[in-house]
Amino acid sequence: MFLKIIGIFAEFERENIIERVKVGIERKVREGYSIGGNSSYGYDRPKNQKIQTINNDEAEIVQEIFDMFVNQGVAINDIARRLNVRKISTKQEATWSSTSVRRLLANTNYIGNVRHHIRDEKNGYSVEGLHDAIIDQEIFDTAQKILANNKKAAPRKRPREDNYFSGFLTCGCCGFKMVTHNIYKPLKDGLQSVTGSYRCQNKTFGVCTTSSISHKKVERAFEEYIEQIGDLDDAADIEIAAQKRQENQAQIQAYQDKYRKFETKEHEALKLYVENNLEFETYREIKKIVDKEKAAISAELEKLQEIQAEEPQISKADIVKDFRKNWSALSASQRRQFLLQFIGKIELVSERKQGERFSTVKVQDITFLPSYEKSRNITAK
Repeated sequence: MFLKIIGIFAEFERENIIERVKVGIERKVREGYSIGGNSSYGYDRPKNQKIQTINNDEAEIVQEIFDMFVNQGVAINDIARRLNVRKISTKQEATWSSTSVRRLLANTNYIGNVRHHIRDEKNGYSVEGLHDAIIDQEIFDTAQKILANNKKAAPRKRPREDNYFSGFLTCGCCGFKMVTHNIYKPLKDGLQSVTGSYRCQNKTFGVCTTSSISHKKVERAFEEYIEQIGDLDDAADIEIAAQKRQENQAQIQAYQDKYRKFETKEHEALKLYVENNLEFETYREIKKIVDKEKAAISAELEKLQEIQAEEPQISKADIVKDFRKNWSALSASQRRQFLLQFIGKIELVSERKQGERFSTVKVQDITFLPSYEKSRNITAK
């Protein structure tokens, strides 16, 4: 009973500490000080420094971005592409995207304000800060009006049924996702032809040089890759699965032993405390550490036990055999269902040799989804 009462008081004190920290942060923001570990692009805030200072090199880029967007009418995607072409990286040494440029344009830090709860539209606010501004209020307000008008964009186009590889393709050059890109050509009598293709998203931002790849080339490369996979032995897959289950069981046993050791330490600490050989503060710290470790071990054990309890998985050989047997007879929608059930990622590379007009498309790797019941098979109807 005594330990429970002490625990209640400790929980009460914890809640008080959390509330006091929140109030302290709110007051710090209201006074105009910067909070958080990372400063905005264009500013630096060294350790133990309360007010962020201007980074002159980055500040020039910030001013240039606002100038391109407000005065020159350059689109956000094009701004990101120009920065990447010039090898200018973000604060996190990453490439620019439309999202990072948009966030920069909406950042009130650049007019001398400090933001709080920026991801909470209801409780978020901005107050005057103690740091120097980089952008004039007039230019910033104009940028916000343009951004507000740009929000009313057309909804994202859904991939056509024929583009059933949409969402599975990854660029082999930069590792970025490839998206649907249809090519429309006018024909006689007002008609038009539609050629399905895919292109790397990074190409839009000037990071990747991979050209668009037609749907037909992707399908041919996909079929060639599957056909090149040698005769797969189900027994080999079963042997590998059994080995993995043994390894998984060994991990479960190791975590269970580790959990029991922490329980023993917890009982020892409690015994020392009851016998007045251990201060309560020390006991509380030990119990806090032990509870944290036990929670982490329990989470890992739960994952491993769920894996161990799963039904036997469909083998890679089954997927390949099913593909070779039925792919040609499936409709476009059925092919997409096949991909959704069995394929996780398809890594593509497009190579154009010197002197050749057209590029050669190859599948570098296919990631098969790990778990499917044996009864789930796609068959031609």
